[in-house]
Amino acid sequence: MGPRHPVTSFPLWFKDSTGLLLELGLDRADPFLPAIGDVPAAPAPAPFAADFPDESFYWLADARLTVLGGDVPGRARLVLALEAAFGGTGDVAPGQQMVFGRLRVRIDGGVPGADYVVTHPFGETGSLRADGRGRVFVTDDVGAVPLGFDGALSSEVGPFLRWTSGAELAPGETEAPAGYVGDGATEHTVTGSPFGTNVFRVRGPGVGGPGSDVVETALFTVQGKRATVVGVDVARAVYSRDAAGAVVVDVVAGSEPGQAVEAVVDAGGAPSRIALRATGGRYFGRLDAGTAVPAEVLVVNVGDEPPSTTPAAVTDAVVVTRAEYDIAARTLTVEAASSDLAVPPVLTASDGIGALAAGSATVTLDAPPARVTVTSSRPGAAGPGGVGQRDVTVTGPPSPPAPQPAPAARVAAEPVAVPGATVVLDGSASTGATAFAWTQTAGADVGAVSGAATDRATFVMPAAGGPVTFRLTVSGPGGPAATADVTVGVSTDALLVSGAQFRTASGRWRVRGTATGVAPDTVTVTYEGGDLGSALVDATGAWDVRLTLVAGDGRPRPVPGRTVDVVSSRGGAVTAAVTVRS
Repeated sequence: MGPRHPVTSFPLWFKDSTGLLLELGLDRADPFLPAIGDVPAAPAPAPFAADFPDESFYWLADARLTVLGGDVPGRARLVLALEAAFGGTGDVAPGQQMVFGRLRVRIDGGVPGADYVVTHPFGETGSLRADGRGRVFVTDDVGAVPLGFDGALSSEVGPFLRWTSGAELAPGETEAPAGYVGDGATEHTVTGSPFGTNVFRVRGPGVGGPGSDVVETALFTVQGKRATVVGVDVARAVYSRDAAGAVVVDVVAGSEPGQAVEAVVDAGGAPSRIALRATGGRYFGRLDAGTAVPAEVLVVNVGDEPPSTTPAAVTDAVVVTRAEYDIAARTLTVEAASSDLAVPPVLTASDGIGALAAGSATVTLDAPPARVTVTSSRPGAAGPGGVGQRDVTVTGPPSPPAPQPAPAARVAAEPVAVPGATVVLDGSASTGATAFAWTQTAGADVGAVSGAATDRATFVMPAAGGPVTFRLTVSGPGGPAATADVTVGVSTDALLVSGAQFRTASGRWRVRGTATGVAPDTVTVTYEGGDLGSALVDATGAWDVRLTLVAGDGRPRPVPGRTVDVVSSRGGAVTAAVTVRS
């Protein structure tokens, strides 16, 4: 993209990979730039012209197709654009300018729920599914960030499509109007696709009629005007004044290669004008400004139609020659100089360092900044002062090691656990520790403790014996060993019976419910001392015991009002009334 317009701040142009530069289409009277926003109901705010549009285009291409397959003929439309608009409310407003690349696909009258694939000059979409009314509407806008104009460079748009010309013209077609890529209204074959797909193609069920799943067109309307104003950016404009008072101004500017760029300053009432020399798109020159420091320099691209001028404030150059921190003395020394030797300005360093007396200052700091910025005041002179920066370098020995903290033991564990569960003892929050030791100090013997010499140990909760207590001992180089105790209580499995049923006709038992323990927790059901069976508790906590009595089974058959007994392998127990059915 090119330099920003001095009034609207929009880039003067965008350039594609072929070198084609297109400017923003803002001339409402131009018949070849028909796509432009309406005249606003209220005048646009300064600095914009009163009729500045809320949307306009550097480039726009549009293609349309008739599609079949639905109940009635429909249409498909492809819109490709590099568009200028405004963020926020969308109204013209300073600070909300944005440019984005747009790719939009719309299909109306397709088959509800069908998948469509679109091929276009810049690639191919994935599968696009039609909604319940047979519609597809997809818009991809890239770069729509206020003042973030370079975001549009990452969009799919580009290179710019333009009308075919010369031998590529189809019968009846004409060349594009001079200075334009198309006339913005007439359908025409185009060129420019990096993939050679200068078409709009839709694939989907019956889009071209019975038995035809492809329809396409090579005709597009295209709008875009070749840039006549290339413009110029000013990267640097600094003056130097020697002890005798002679002033020169150095200018560094940027533009497209091959431009005729000049710089002008007021040299004591008479203009001083020079041509800048170039390396590629970088331009440089030094102007004689006499004995007065000019407030600004005008950089002119004289090859533009009309010539474009970019003003830039002239500052002195500030060079920071030293920014050094002595770690042993805890002092930061900053040295800097201005390019104004005849009237040396006051130089001030950032981060509280303050004014540099005779270009130098030394301050005591426990922690230096990463970078020092020095600004020039230029008292009594027109225009702003210069700014210089330098990264801080450090001299001296490394900082001494931090003292080792005294060991502190901190331990966490589940407050209760069911028998048979694996319990984690967590001492990772301990500080100053380089060695860990877990020992059991109370409760039923848990047997082997895994990871007893690490910050995290595990054991299996015993089936009986009440709570168990462990002690964590931590040691380290920072002081004496420290300990912390943790006690884990025994949690009895909580059982719930959601149904206990016996069917007399089939002799079938079914008892089911839930438990707080999970596998390998096992639930066993008995009736008047007779075992009805066992079941594992699943991952959701559910269990289900089933048994069908056969002829000759000596277990008693239940009668209404009796209960079953349910116990779990983790200590849970409950009774439940039996429902007897035929």
